Amino acid sequence: MKAAYVRERVRLTADHVRKAKALVASGKVEGRGIDWADDKCQGLVLRVQRTSATWYLKLRTTTLRIASVDVLDLDAARDQADQARLQVKRGENARAGLASYEANIAFGVPEDIAWLRGIVDAKETPEPLSDAERRLRGPWLWRDLVEEFLAAKSKKLKAGYREQYATYLRHSGFHAIEDRPVSSLTITDLEICRNAIVKANTVSAAHRSVQQGKEALSWAWRYHAGISGLADCQYEWWARWSIDYAPGKRDHVPTIQDLVRTILAAERHRTLGATEHATGDGTLGALWALVLTGQRTGQLTGTRRTRAFPWPDRPGWVAVNWDGGEMKGGKSGGRPHSLPVPPEAWSIIESHRAACETPGEATSAYLFPSIRGDGPVGQSALNQLLYRLEGRAKDPSKEKPGARRKKGSTAGRPREDLMERYGIAPWVPHDVRRALATFLDERRLGGAGSAILAHRAARSEDERERVEHVTRLHYAKGQRLPLKAEGMEAWVATVLAAYETERAALFGGGLALAA
Repeated sequence: MKAAYVRERVRLTADHVRKAKALVASGKVEGRGIDWADDKCQGLVLRVQRTSATWYLKLRTTTLRIASVDVLDLDAARDQADQARLQVKRGENARAGLASYEANIAFGVPEDIAWLRGIVDAKETPEPLSDAERRLRGPWLWRDLVEEFLAAKSKKLKAGYREQYATYLRHSGFHAIEDRPVSSLTITDLEICRNAIVKANTVSAAHRSVQQGKEALSWAWRYHAGISGLADCQYEWWARWSIDYAPGKRDHVPTIQDLVRTILAAERHRTLGATEHATGDGTLGALWALVLTGQRTGQLTGTRRTRAFPWPDRPGWVAVNWDGGEMKGGKSGGRPHSLPVPPEAWSIIESHRAACETPGEATSAYLFPSIRGDGPVGQSALNQLLYRLEGRAKDPSKEKPGARRKKGSTAGRPREDLMERYGIAPWVPHDVRRALATFLDERRLGGAGSAILAHRAARSEDERERVEHVTRLHYAKGQRLPLKAEGMEAWVATVLAAYETERAALFGGGLALAA
């Protein structure tokens, strides 16, 4: 059950507006959010959430969004609330009038003209249909377009990526147009949303939101022009919607010291300030497995126990298999992949899996069980762990719009940067692959490294230096496990030795290596 908003009835003043903006800027908003109800204007509420502060009008039968505090001041919000209340009594579409007024003010239209346009739109815009009727018959609002597009698009996305993909189109920056007909949108409206996303998050988040927004509009224009309201568009005018953004190329190669110190920090600080930040054994096991194997997080975290087999040629070794679907999307091109894991590495992974078991309950089907439900740890679990160790709540570009913290939670509040405390250069999961590849390449085991990472083959190098093909056959029939084992043995031994050295240096032997 979601935590409720903190509610308070007050005589709103300009100080409340300034405080609301300051809370949003700092991210220090209690619980799910704060509602300040104005005792001067009936039904007017200033709602402060972690990423936005917004005026609302609460009526007996519904709640209407008025505008962002960045667009309307207190006096204007009271005027719009009074006007909207009367429009509802007259049966007019107050929601359309409010959206029109906010959009015009945000665009810089003089207040008196924006006010008149709002009145006209409230009178002339038909009362909205139910969501189901409108999506079936049209014309669509922006939020209809988003939900219909996501329903179609999600069928083509990997299950683990669907939720993350949807966050960009459901970003709070689109709130200003969510109740606007798609047919009424202009390039100016879309640019206002883009700028709001940049302000709330990052340029990269805005870039993804823009790209997905353009894809959604083009999809509607091609396949649902009539009911979406885009039938009269002669060309895709939204192609002009853009943002000046060039993705940076990551080439960071963390040291083995960085990697093992991160594990040590995660082990020593299992709880990072709130119960929802406790690092579960499944997540800790996945962190170990990431460092020990260099596999991609999506492939790794969803690994089932049934995909691990004893390797007859080497007692104690285990070969873990992933089929083409589990490997799809990476440089492997969707080919099955098998990885030999040395006994000392497997014992660490298995010990964390076993620690997740509850006596009397069924054993999880996954190598890295989640503490929530019967599934595995989420694909983003390792990213979130690293962000928390850096003193951040989560990657802001991945944050779910509308998601709020529980009352009393410390989530989102600044906390100590443990990476800095322990002298760790920040890294992301994919960087481990570079570290492993660099380590083995320096030891003339580049071919083993490429095989371990499931890269494609190169033709100019001998077998030990060559990027190894991964066949579609069972691991025992061509996966070249001996070549991979040579690299894994060298890498794992070095990682575990470094772990012991750094544990003694940081904690004087206070933590024992998982066995």
